[in-house]
Amino acid sequence: MIVFKNGRQVLVLLLGTLLLSAAGVAWFRRDLWQDWLSRWPAFAAADRGAEEIADDDDERASDRVRLASPDMARRIGIETAQVTTERHAHRLTANAEAAYDGRRYTEVLARVTGIVHEARVEPSQVVGAGDVLAVLDSATVGNAKTQYRTARATVELAQATYDRLRTLAQQEIVAGKSELEALTALTQAKNNLLDADQKLRNFGFHDDDLKRIAAAQSTTNRIDVVAPIGGHVILWDATIGEAVEPTTPLFILADTETMWLWIDVYESDIASVKIGQPVTFEISGAAAPRFAGTVAAIGTEVDRVTRTTRVRAELANPDGRLRANQFGLAEIEVEPDHEALVVPADAVQRHEGDQEMVFSPDGPQTYLPRQIVTRATDDKQKREVLRGLEAGETVVTTGAFILLSELHKERIAEDVD
Repeated sequence: MIVFKNGRQVLVLLLGTLLLSAAGVAWFRRDLWQDWLSRWPAFAAADRGAEEIADDDDERASDRVRLASPDMARRIGIETAQVTTERHAHRLTANAEAAYDGRRYTEVLARVTGIVHEARVEPSQVVGAGDVLAVLDSATVGNAKTQYRTARATVELAQATYDRLRTLAQQEIVAGKSELEALTALTQAKNNLLDADQKLRNFGFHDDDLKRIAAAQSTTNRIDVVAPIGGHVILWDATIGEAVEPTTPLFILADTETMWLWIDVYESDIASVKIGQPVTFEISGAAAPRFAGTVAAIGTEVDRVTRTTRVRAELANPDGRLRANQFGLAEIEVEPDHEALVVPADAVQRHEGDQEMVFSPDGPQTYLPRQIVTRATDDKQKREVLRGLEAGETVVTTGAFILLSELHKERIAEDVD
């Protein structure tokens, strides 16, 4: 039992109790205490400054990779390079396949029923437009020639009869009915001649050929198979004595001076492709040169399986080294040559998904990680920097991956702590 001898002791006890109570409330309700202090500008500014200094210290400590010693960088083989400015172009790379130019590719058909009498070219031979490729023996051709000669003679006779009867009708020596009958016969003869003429033209005969047929005393069954274009004989099926039909392909000709290139571009990249952009093509696994051309057409659909759109380019092939169905990689220059800020590709490290990072020296054994944004250039060994660096700065090349691994270790350790 406590006995108070005077009022002073009671007053001291009450004051002590109040102070302890206030301290307890402040300890458990620090947020209220801080709110009260923040009402005073001097206390608030001091508090914010302390927090910022503490945050900066923590950031500087956690955002740098510190090696055990300066000699450690030499032992792990760290090398550096400067950020430079160079001229580069941006190209889109995609799988591609060469093909014949469809406008310079043709099948040569027999066009008549007959027998191969003669073959005048060999497989892979280069021919010119109008060259005779083969000679066929066809009764159908002989009959058509006979019909044409007969139709011409009939027209001549009908024309002479009509002229004579018209004169007599004008002199009223014969009835007008005879003139009309002669005119009808002449019209029919002309129609028959047109039919015979068209049959021979369908077989490939031209005006000079028809003149020779009309002047000839015999109607041979022979017909020449003529090249409609110049190019290489890439298919040959003209065995002598072989029976052929009108739809039988005897030859396929292709002019390889220009080739088509079918490029499979992913739908995510197709928006950057435009007609007229430069294209280069390199055959896979071959020592052939790079072939150059331009984009000629862009497809209007996306393949359901590959999710690509076909782009057609036209490539010059003067030496014939590019062949149909060859596979390789095509590069489309989607952006012209320009000044670019570049870093070595091995300096750029990826982390946390698609984020890019480089490391800059920040002392004899300390390296600062820096977030950057890059894109590909025409040089696979370099990347163009879009944001995060300036020309003349130094970045780590060889050993950058080791620094990234150390950074991850430090952050994992901090998270555990």
